[in-house]
Amino acid sequence: MQDTIRKDLENLRESRINSMGRTVNRLRMHFSSRVMIKMQELGYSTCTYQHTAVFANIDIEGSNIVTLADRAKISKQAMSKLVKDIEEKGYVETIKDPKDSRAVLVLLTDKGAKLIIDVQQCINEIRAEMDAALGKEKVDIFLSIANEMSNHFEEKQK
Repeated sequence: MQDTIRKDLENLRESRINSMGRTVNRLRMHFSSRVMIKMQELGYSTCTYQHTAVFANIDIEGSNIVTLADRAKISKQAMSKLVKDIEEKGYVETIKDPKDSRAVLVLLTDKGAKLIIDVQQCINEIRAEMDAALGKEKVDIFLSIANEMSNHFEEKQK
């Protein structure tokens, strides 16, 4: 490596360690890991992190594949595969969308609804832990800023 490139890279060491991307990614990994461990403890051993793309984005009254894919920021094909997988596990069922006969509507089964309820309880426990560790006000501010940042990026993509 050239000396000038090495020096430039060394100058970035601190900013790379504390970068927004790395920090958000570490937080997501900690959060996801905690949720997945809890899901396993609750008996949802057939669910994977990838399945959360469906569970986190499905509406209570059901959602079509295109909507789920758009919300999860993945391809329609990838979402179809995830839906098929969790349908085989009994968490969702699919029917023709009554609003659009070309579309597939994904509906939660009782088992899928119970999973979402249990996961939300886990998320509430993590939130309570963060409130206790950092203070509710700080967590509220963090979530507000994180939502503003996310909305900013989503608006720029339109």
